[in-house]
Amino acid sequence: MGERGNEMLELRLERHFAARREVVSPGAIDDLTLAMVAEDAQMTRMASRDTGLISFVVAQVRFIPLWTWVAQALLVALMLFVAAASESAEATKLSVGLLSAMTVLVGMPTVHASKLHGMAELEYSCLHNAAGVLVARLIVLGCSSALAVALMVGVVASSLEMSAFTVALWACPPFFGSCAAALTVLRKASPDTAVPLTVSWVMGCCMALLAVAIVFPEMYGNTALSVWAVAASLALIWLMREVAMTIRSAAAGLDALYPQMAKTYH
Repeated sequence: MGERGNEMLELRLERHFAARREVVSPGAIDDLTLAMVAEDAQMTRMASRDTGLISFVVAQVRFIPLWTWVAQALLVALMLFVAAASESAEATKLSVGLLSAMTVLVGMPTVHASKLHGMAELEYSCLHNAAGVLVARLIVLGCSSALAVALMVGVVASSLEMSAFTVALWACPPFFGSCAAALTVLRKASPDTAVPLTVSWVMGCCMALLAVAIVFPEMYGNTALSVWAVAASLALIWLMREVAMTIRSAAAGLDALYPQMAKTYH
């Protein structure tokens, strides 16, 4: 096509788009201008707000699925029912350990939701990246899970008319151990196997606790409190280590947090 042909084509295109161009009234332009000014003011207000760790953690609460809070409330309600309906003190003591371990199943999928749903890479490009989101969710769900366990401990202590510290010693080892193992699994396992492995671990922990209670019925006696204290301390140390390792892997980047995805780029 020669130069003359190009000019004719440009002229036809100009006429074509001119014929289809919508006529914008002055009022519509004014409305658009006002909308842009309002949007600019809103963005300025948002930019001036505090974006520190505390406000970011609080903001994460609204992103936690509703079923998480409902499930935690149901576990506490179940503990209340068992404490009120059970005629066996030993069954009540065992239940607080079992239900404390099960609270882990409620929170762990949400803690690593970005990894489980393949959103880790996107979050690393945000202002509050995947490491920040992970820390915020650990704080929110850690506090809510601890509150649920504390409520269950209070229910059992009130029902059995005994020290809450003693009941806490029975609840903390399975709770801390399940949390630590879940973090280990979710940090190392692939997203498609992490949740099933976490469920398997928690269920295995509950079965082991039930088996020990059957074999050693005196495990909830006063003479075994020192053993529970040692177990709780060891489980807490393990949990603190796994929390630190999980945060460190998230801070190290996609290769450390999500090696299964990173391998696809090499």
